[in-house]
Amino acid sequence: MSTRKEKEREFFVQHMDTFRALKLGDPFFAIKTAFFQKGKFGRQVQFFESELTKGEDIYIEFYDNVKDGNGTDVNIIPMHSDRQLFKYRYNPFFAEEYEQKENMSGKGENYVTYTVPVSELLVVLKDGTEITHSLYEKRKADAEKEVDDLPKLQKSLSIFPDFEEEFAPKKEEVFFSDEESASDILLRIATEFQKLAQKLK
Repeated sequence: MSTRKEKEREFFVQHMDTFRALKLGDPFFAIKTAFFQKGKFGRQVQFFESELTKGEDIYIEFYDNVKDGNGTDVNIIPMHSDRQLFKYRYNPFFAEEYEQKENMSGKGENYVTYTVPVSELLVVLKDGTEITHSLYEKRKADAEKEVDDLPKLQKSLSIFPDFEEEFAPKKEEVFFSDEESASDILLRIATEFQKLAQKLK
């Protein structure tokens, strides 16, 4: 079994509970890359013509390739930390609506692929419910913002007072006028000491 097939199996196992919730015993599952393409808005995903002509919904998890120092792919890792599952809903008019590209394999065999915007995919939640891709992105951005704001919120809502600031003894300040003579200053200092001594009794 190829490394890709092994990884695809590992990725599939991650979503078994969701497939059970959907009551799907043998779902059409694939791992794909989400890439940017010049002239197109947002990330795109590519499907083989053979995948789209099956007439089935396709469940997808996106991955990233890990490369070594020579630029060779050495591993496949999940693209999203939340391990989100996506769904391409079968579209019988795919050949008319999506960009077609003719390719040639390393063995010299011709094959056709279609490019679909990731934004058109549905997002499948853990319990099997589906939401739009735009709603998924909004929820994700809101969650990240809440995490960023949490330290500030915790600081502002602290239930513990700053004891050093609130309960430190207030210092009595003694001000001296530039016009006072040295004897006047000494007299005032003596008076302040007397007041302090009376307070300490």
